[in-house]
Amino acid sequence: MEVFVRPAERQDAINLMQLIFQLQDESSTFLVEQDPNQIEPDEEADNIDILQTTTNNIMLVAKTDQGQLVGLASASALSGQPRIAEIGVAVLNDFQGHGLAQAMLAELLDWATTFSTVEKLVLTVQEKNTIAIHIYEKLGFEFVAGSETKILNSDHERVPAFDMALLVVK
Repeated sequence: MEVFVRPAERQDAINLMQLIFQLQDESSTFLVEQDPNQIEPDEEADNIDILQTTTNNIMLVAKTDQGQLVGLASASALSGQPRIAEIGVAVLNDFQGHGLAQAMLAELLDWATTFSTVEKLVLTVQEKNTIAIHIYEKLGFEFVAGSETKILNSDHERVPAFDMALLVVK
């Protein structure tokens, strides 16, 4: 089975919502700020359209050759700081361990350097998520000193986390 990484499209909205629900069920490190139950598919389709027309936001999906969405990566400009984008990446459990998260992050980095107006990428990662930390470091992200905090995970537990950042070289 082949998996392709591409920008999300309007017609992905329903499958994207299903992917988000499954990711939240499978992982304690994946959390969506807005309750997915409160989002209608048409609203999500409109959000995808708007997001993909900006130069400081993007959403990528990983899709199998059978049409199943199995991963999600995004960069979203911070409110009031349009040149800084927060990134996130998640892959279904059955598709982890094959380099898919790293491939999606590489696509995000390519977008950031060749198309976006973003100058810095940031993320927050749970301390226990050592595999993700390794991938981020491998791609050049660095620990942000003094950023240690506790965040809510998807199980609504407060867990240790910290920020990482990468300056975008154009």
